[in-house]
Amino acid sequence: MNFNIIKNVALSIASAAVIMSASSCVKETFSAPVTPAGTDPAGIYPTMTIKDFKTQYIFHRAHVLDSASPVLITDSIILSGVVNSDDRSGNLYKQLIFQDSTGGLQIVVDAADLYNTFPVGTKIFVKCKGLYLYNYLGTLEIGSYINRTGAQPSLGGIPWVNLSTYVLRGAKMDTVLPKRLTLAQINGADPINDQSILVQVDSVHFAVNANDTTTTYADAINKAFGNVNLNDCPSPPNSVTVRTSGYANFATTLVPHGYGSVLGIFTIYNKSSGPVNQLTIRDLNDVRLTRTRTDICH
Repeated sequence: MNFNIIKNVALSIASAAVIMSASSCVKETFSAPVTPAGTDPAGIYPTMTIKDFKTQYIFHRAHVLDSASPVLITDSIILSGVVNSDDRSGNLYKQLIFQDSTGGLQIVVDAADLYNTFPVGTKIFVKCKGLYLYNYLGTLEIGSYINRTGAQPSLGGIPWVNLSTYVLRGAKMDTVLPKRLTLAQINGADPINDQSILVQVDSVHFAVNANDTTTTYADAINKAFGNVNLNDCPSPPNSVTVRTSGYANFATTLVPHGYGSVLGIFTIYNKSSGPVNQLTIRDLNDVRLTRTRTDICH
């Protein structure tokens, strides 16, 4: 047999062997087990509800709602719930709010644009051990560390690089169902267990005159919060404050005059004069005042 033919056949066989070997390596790399998108992390399960967590760390540890004392979580507790709001509109900043069937809780995160990773409806699992529970003017938060450089302690957010250690993303859910409450029920709500949940109030309107063309949700120029009362129809009406950040992308929007339903996150704000129950809308889709107020509420 011609020597050159033998040589070419040998080279072809060697090349084929190299290609097959490389293909085998690639196959092994991509066959490594991964968690499929839209599923819960393997082996991670909630150990208690949000309500039980609050009960253990607020009541059983003698920490009350108006206490500024942070609590280090030393137990291996895992909470699970669904993200009920995100920072897409700018009305919320560096925080995740999630809820289960028993209550809601806020997580302080040292990162922005969290909606890209944790949009509304995302199921999450929160490993609480090593985090702090803190009462920020009535609102319960969990975060990474305590900053004691100011007049009173403040809660430091979980750094983005460490977030996956504590917060694991689970299956994506389509909707978060709000709890339907009246304004009177919000004013009489449980300040611990009902806070940080998504609620819906019906048959309400903003306390602005029908001819008002100046009242906006917030002060976008000075980046200051805006407070507008939400009323129902009885006289005198029940009223709850809707609080909006000056950084919200709808801060300059005029407060509407209509009548209907409003969704929002129920929060507490402790003023010197006492606690104030508030709603924080996530964006303008939460304001559904589609009816004319004069036709319904006189």
